[in-house]
Amino acid sequence: MTAEAIRGLPKYEPIRSHENGDRSYSTPLGSCSSVTTILSNTRDNTGLQQWRESVGEARADFICNLASFRGTRHHDAVERYLLDGTEPGFDFLNTPYWNSTRSFLDRIRRPLVCEGAIYHPLRYAGTFDCIAYLEDDGEQPSLLDWKTADKVRNPAKMYEYSLQVAAYTAAANYVYKPQGLNITRALIVVAIPDETPQIEELSLRKLTQYMQHFEARIKRFTRSRA
Repeated sequence: MTAEAIRGLPKYEPIRSHENGDRSYSTPLGSCSSVTTILSNTRDNTGLQQWRESVGEARADFICNLASFRGTRHHDAVERYLLDGTEPGFDFLNTPYWNSTRSFLDRIRRPLVCEGAIYHPLRYAGTFDCIAYLEDDGEQPSLLDWKTADKVRNPAKMYEYSLQVAAYTAAANYVYKPQGLNITRALIVVAIPDETPQIEELSLRKLTQYMQHFEARIKRFTRSRA
């Protein structure tokens, strides 16, 4: 089967579990820690903790929960549009982020699968946002990741996003290898209210480098659980 023959990909629903605050997935390889759990437990959270102390725990929880809700709504709106062309109605919270991402969606020639669960022999798993053919894609599609932010994300935050996306790309290529998938490009699209989205494009070289960094984070995470 050639990559050009890819007309769609099976969507695997995630089977998640939580234990001691960590998220894991049930996969054919057994229980695998989620990408987000690995990253959140191996990054320097000093700045985050200082911010929480400065605004207070209650205010910090409110802001984080609102951001999570906003992100979920944005993901749902994008997925629905890609699946059936339905645009969301006006919403004070979400419309500014939709307006940011909307123009990018015109670059998508054909979505293959949205919100699919994947896993990797390095014993991690996760749920990617979208695999789709963009207008300038050749035989292989791109992996797309949707984010929301109130302002342009700093390099440190984009680095964490890039590790996440590199991990998803490697896992997607593993799970969908029988269908001929071999993604060599990923894009992180950060919606900023009523502004042009911040887009980070990861080439094969960058994906390979970030995957090496993520493998180091897996080792750190594993040692911390030993």
